[in-house]
This record gives sequence, C-alpha cells and structure tokens, in this order.
Amino acid sequence: MKIEPSVQALPGPIAQALKDTSTDGLSIKTDSASEVYRYVSDATGRGSYLKIQPPSWSPPLSRERDAMGWFYGKVTVPEIIVYHRENDVEYLLTTAIPGQSSENESCHANKQHLVEQLADALHTIHNIPTTACPIDKTPDGLIAHGRARIEAGIITQKMVEDEGMAGSPTEALDGLAEKAHELEGPVMTHGDYCLPNIMIENDQVSGFIDLGYFGVGDPYRDYIAAQYSVRRNLGEEWVASFFNAYGLKSLDEQKLRWYRQIQAFD
Repeated sequence: MKIEPSVQALPGPIAQALKDTSTDGLSIKTDSASEVYRYVSDATGRGSYLKIQPPSWSPPLSRERDAMGWFYGKVTVPEIIVYHRENDVEYLLTTAIPGQSSENESCHANKQHLVEQLADALHTIHNIPTTACPIDKTPDGLIAHGRARIEAGIITQKMVEDEGMAGSPTEALDGLAEKAHELEGPVMTHGDYCLPNIMIENDQVSGFIDLGYFGVGDPYRDYIAAQYSVRRNLGEEWVASFFNAYGLKSLDEQKLRWYRQIQAFD
C-alpha cells in the first residue's frame, strides 16, 4: 500500500504542517514497512521527513513518536512536528537532523575515526539514565512482547526460519525463553544501532534516527546491530576496531545469537 506523497493528497493535519514545502516524491525507505519522503521548506530550505505506514509487521510509528519524545533533550534526535493516524495508516512528520547517514561513502575516508565516533556515541546512549523509560526490552520484556505478536498473528513461520530456528513460532520462542541470558545493565538501547541510523556532520556524530526499537535492555541488543552493520558497511576488519573503541575485548557468542534470534519476534 503506497500513499501518494503530494501535499494535497495527505490528511489535513499533515498537509497543513507541510504547507509551502516541496518533495521529489521518491520514497527513501530502507528495510522498514514505512514509506519515507523528504520535504524542503520553500522559504527556508529546511528539511523534514514524513513516514507513512499502514498496518504491518513493523513497530507502529506511535512507538517511534514516543521514543523521540523520550529521547529529545537527552541526545540529538528528530523533533516531532506532527503525528496523525487515519484509516489505520500512521503518519509521522519530523525535522531533519543535520548531516548525512554514516553509511554514506563520503563518511568513510577515515574509518578508524568513524568507528571511534560510533563507539563513543553508543556509550552516550547507554549512559542515559533509564528512569521512567516506557519501553521494556529486557529479555522478559522481549519474550512477553513476542508472545503478544504471535497471538496477534504477526509472526510468521518464515520469520522464524530466517533466523535459523526450527518449529512453530511458539515453539521457537519457548526455546529462546529457556535459554534467556542474565541481563547486563539494564541500559538505554537504540535497538537498531546500525550505520544508516547514525548521522554524521563535520566528521562528528550529529544525531540518531529510526528509533522504533528503542527501550531499556541489554547492551547486546545494540552490539548485534553494530557488529552486522560495521561488517556490512565498513568491512570485517573494522568490527574489532569498533568494539575495542567501545571498550570490549570479547563478545559472548551465545548472547549474540540469542539477541539475533529474538529480533524475529520484536
């Protein structure tokens, strides 16, 4: 289901907020279920982003809205302009963060500096006090959330098989529940700490985007995403450099596997 991004075709509150802006109409979505469009103010040239998401397997945009509201003022995240839901379709319009995604090749001239920046930024997130955070991403919270998504019919057999698990979704989740590891932390976690979601300006981290998976949990939630993305975007040889910069000399492979697999239910 693709929504026409022209301002005139959007619901009233969104259209009003986007008055006197322009867009090329091209979706820049990644792996999420949302269509994403960039708009530019005709008067100031300032950018904004609109996410449009019908009912799907992805976290609802209301969760990302709540995450941005909670993170705002603690670290640099987009500012919410307006959130709207109509006919089971969600719309989330936010400001743009200065800079460009760190997956961009132009950010890779000095990879050692980049991984140090990424590691330091992850420390910043993990050091945010967890007091009053509304989202539970501890092992118990993830398992309970997974059971709710199974009951809602969101988790498919293919999702389970794609993560190398056998049996039905319920059987696979039961197996993970039996192998749940003791929580480290808890800390604030981004939940999808990969290079496309970390912005860079003037060789420094300028902010974070795509916060739909955030919550209080084990830092391994972010380690798995960082490991995968550094390997994919920078090369295998930079994975150790990233974790050395973060201050980790070794990783628990069983915990990494557990957190990769529980992602199928999140």
